[in-house]
Amino acid sequence: MNLLRLARIGLSSASVQQYSTPGSITRTSPNSTDFCSKCRCIEEPYKAGSTHHKRLELQAVSALLRRSGVHSSEDLVRLLAPGRHFSTSTPLGNQQDSGRDDDDHHKDDKDKENPNEKIPLLPRLIFWFWLAFGVYTILRMGQGEDSNVFRFISWNEFYYDMLAKGEVEAIIVRPENEAAIIQLSEGAIIKGKRVDTRFYTLKIPDPDGFEDKVRKAEAELSIRPDQGVPIHYQRQSAWTPVIFLGIIAIAGYFLLRNLSSRVQLPNPTEMFANERKAKFMRVDVASKHGHGISFKDVAGLTEAKTEIMEFVDYLKTPQRFKELGAKIPRGALLLGPPGCGKTLLARAVASEAKVPFLAMAGSEFVEMLGGLGAARVRDLFKEARKRAPCIVYIDEIDAVGRKRTGGGFGSNSEEEHTLNQLLVEMDGIGTQEGVIMLAATNRADILDKALLRPGRFDRHIMIDLPTLIERREIFNLYLRQLKLVDPPEVYSPRLAQLTPGMSGADISNLCNEAAIHAAREGKKIIEGSDFEYAAERVIAGVAKKTGLLAPTEKKVVAYHESGHALVGWLLEYTDALIRISIVPRTNSALGFAQYMPSDQKLYSTEELFERMCMALGGRAAESVIFNHVTTGAQDDLQKVTKMAYDQIRCYGMNDTIGILSFADSDTGFSKPYSKKLQATIDEEAQALIAKAFQYTVKVLEENKEKLHKLATTLLEKEVMSYEDIEKLIGPPPYGEKKKMEPHGWEGIMPSNDTPPPQKASENN
Repeated sequence: MNLLRLARIGLSSASVQQYSTPGSITRTSPNSTDFCSKCRCIEEPYKAGSTHHKRLELQAVSALLRRSGVHSSEDLVRLLAPGRHFSTSTPLGNQQDSGRDDDDHHKDDKDKENPNEKIPLLPRLIFWFWLAFGVYTILRMGQGEDSNVFRFISWNEFYYDMLAKGEVEAIIVRPENEAAIIQLSEGAIIKGKRVDTRFYTLKIPDPDGFEDKVRKAEAELSIRPDQGVPIHYQRQSAWTPVIFLGIIAIAGYFLLRNLSSRVQLPNPTEMFANERKAKFMRVDVASKHGHGISFKDVAGLTEAKTEIMEFVDYLKTPQRFKELGAKIPRGALLLGPPGCGKTLLARAVASEAKVPFLAMAGSEFVEMLGGLGAARVRDLFKEARKRAPCIVYIDEIDAVGRKRTGGGFGSNSEEEHTLNQLLVEMDGIGTQEGVIMLAATNRADILDKALLRPGRFDRHIMIDLPTLIERREIFNLYLRQLKLVDPPEVYSPRLAQLTPGMSGADISNLCNEAAIHAAREGKKIIEGSDFEYAAERVIAGVAKKTGLLAPTEKKVVAYHESGHALVGWLLEYTDALIRISIVPRTNSALGFAQYMPSDQKLYSTEELFERMCMALGGRAAESVIFNHVTTGAQDDLQKVTKMAYDQIRCYGMNDTIGILSFADSDTGFSKPYSKKLQATIDEEAQALIAKAFQYTVKVLEENKEKLHKLATTLLEKEVMSYEDIEKLIGPPPYGEKKKMEPHGWEGIMPSNDTPPPQKASENN
């Protein structure tokens, strides 16, 4: 067959080079004829790979070519040809091609060609791979690679077990590999057993002196020189890897040439062009997908809306300001905790002013590739100038506006380049009016001073957590979107009182959880119980149905929470108790006591001391009742420790330390006071906490009967309210605590994680 003929032509170029020792021809033993171990065909002495083996390999290559779609010499020629192949055909073939062209007259000329002349890319890849593999295999066969698996032996094994017993038939030395192939006689017996293979490998560090070493060993074993083991030298051809790599290179050239004609390869200079561009968001202020937001849609934020309204007035009527010589602020920095509405307020500004709004996150400017951050800043402001007047909004600007370190340890040159480009674009030589910069962050303390100066961010607008009135407005806004039993005004006052410290995002989540719970229960309308469940889920977590407390642990938790409630009930400067519970929650809380927070801003030493006592009520109750304490007061101790250190270190409420105030430097490496003063602060804090704990224990000892009564009832009911406690132990001794007035529906579970000074105790 043609393929076999082609392979045989390639075989004729492969040869085996065998070299003998200097000054002599290759020596062989008297019995120089050997037989193939598989087919028993006669082959030359120790020449690895007979003609029969080569014939088998060629047949395998031909079979692989046929599987790849190459069935004839014409297919092979077309496969190897880099361009089109034109050949003559019979009239019948031309007639068939003409008919095919008539059927496909709507296609291009390329599609009108004979399909047999189009070989897909995959068969070409397969063909080139197997062709290179076949040539490499043939060349390796010609160099004497044997198919047997050689086992490595040591010189002692060769000397005592093989050479001394006369089992060695021949030795093939391969200097390039620093190895010698030991060929044993047919039926050789080593260590009393007949071997299953005749070939072993012996590592030789010095191939040049190996033959002399063997001859010396034979002399020691009294082997005559004419009966010595024949030694052959087999050297690999240096052209084998060259030919193999050449075939791969030629195949790669033709494949790339073929692909380049079909596919437009990217220009290396434009490889990072798409990465360089700024991926900002263009907000259409007139769209109906949540971007057309007005100030009416932003509940609360009264002061912030008033201050930022000046930007809207400028964008609407800039001439009114220019006539008076006023320079409009170039930017405003929105500061505040997460979820307070900074991004929402920025969108409302763009919508009210009816100008384009380009938004981008600060993290988009931070990349590993050098120069991309600065390039994106330029692209952003270039687009903004085209659309002027325009508003540019960067969310979480602290990712790119962090303080520069001056090139010392820990500096990041790429971030500094990006920041420098931002500073130039905001207020540089080429800066023009018409672009207002808005940015938001909750880490204003780490921003660079050059970014905060007038001319860049002229206004620093603080958007803090909503107040009681603002929370009521936010609840009214979100409750109007729900289907309720009663109007939103019925729910919003009480919900606003019970959610201190919550942001607008938290309030939105609470309302959404209530709607989800009502839908899951199959209700057609949302009731007050749904808000109760939603508040419990958001604030305290879902009540556990598995892994409940053991009776002994439940008793400890009951006395712990009763201690909190009773101390707060008996002292004067404490908030009103809302509810105590010993139901385990999914947030790892075994129980909690919740209080009605007050709007008080200033606290005296006595008020802070009693709040410390209320937080220590759980630990003191365990000590009074069980004469030992548990790990449940960890959260309480953390709060008490912070309050004690704040009084001594920050508020100047300690006679020993005096009226000094130091910033909280727990995270810093250095402190603005000496080690001696630090030790004094620690001692005073320990003394203050010990004093509060002793006073709390005294209060509980004097009211132990009320503590037992309260804990026993709590074990039965698991949840108790202000009214339940008042009926059980009487009203508070210092007058009725500030309570919330009901609004026609059951109250919800208030937050047990409110910020100081609004205290809440929790038994972990």
